[in-house]
Amino acid sequence: MNDFKRQQHTVLSLNGESFKHYLLLRYVNNSADPRWKRLSLVSEDLIAPEVWIQLQHYAKQDLESQGGKLFGCELVDEQLVQHDGIHSNFWPANWMWVIEKQEV
Repeated sequence: MNDFKRQQHTVLSLNGESFKHYLLLRYVNNSADPRWKRLSLVSEDLIAPEVWIQLQHYAKQDLESQGGKLFGCELVDEQLVQHDGIHSNFWPANWMWVIEKQEV
């Protein structure tokens, strides 16, 4: 009998606003930390870009610790460019976010 197991990957792509909603649901609403919990009471428009970037970094570390990936993509001069994270103080307005999780 063959003990080979196929690895399956779940891939989810989100636009910027959907990704922000994902970050709130996954890392703010489920947080035990009262500082993060307070964000669930604030309008998404009032959350500072630095906070969104911090949440994105947290999500990236979380996914990578589970064997997954998180990256952003944007179209530049008709070429799709992949980014491993945000390396500025500004939230990227036109990125598509890709979440890849490895299923066992």
